[in-house]
Amino acid sequence: RLVWVYATVGVLAFGIGTESFIPLFGQELGGMGPLAAGFLGAALSLGWSLTQTWTANATRPATVRALIVAGPLLLAAGLAGYAATQRELPGGWVIAAWVATLFAAGAGIGLAFPHLTVAALGSADGEEEGAKAAAGINTVFIIASAFSAALAGVLVNLGSPSLVTSAHYLLFGFAIVAALGVLPARAAARAAGRAAVRAGGL
Repeated sequence: RLVWVYATVGVLAFGIGTESFIPLFGQELGGMGPLAAGFLGAALSLGWSLTQTWTANATRPATVRALIVAGPLLLAAGLAGYAATQRELPGGWVIAAWVATLFAAGAGIGLAFPHLTVAALGSADGEEEGAKAAAGINTVFIIASAFSAALAGVLVNLGSPSLVTSAHYLLFGFAIVAALGVLPARAAARAAGRAAVRAGGL
């Protein structure tokens, strides 16, 4: 069970790899200033943080399972939507769509992430082993983030000299990875549902 939890965490962490290039796309394609482009890059993290504070209170096993499976799907949809709207010097409505899709992508991480920690805790026998399993999530997240940043650089470079093509390679590529994350997420959701039952959620 734990391997599926870690695999889902790794997929969600992959979405973070796009953040390094979002300000670049905002400046070069959107014609935004450095400060505005920086805030655009923060939209993903904002969606993650705000959604996590809301969904972390869910305790019903069915709800927890649905949130974990929906997480990678929403992340994939957000990244794909952001990719589909990439163009040079877009209007204000397109930039607003950029913010909305990035927020949605971050929300996908926030939907699932709190419950994956609980699933890791509940996947091991005993409190000590459970604590080790939960602590391993941070390690998996860091490793996956490092790999995603490296892959992001490769995909952006493959699309050069066209920055729009680079954006498509990066964002659609990562959207595919996120969509594939539904497979381990379904197995992780079952583990999380059992952990919610043991914690008293009905």
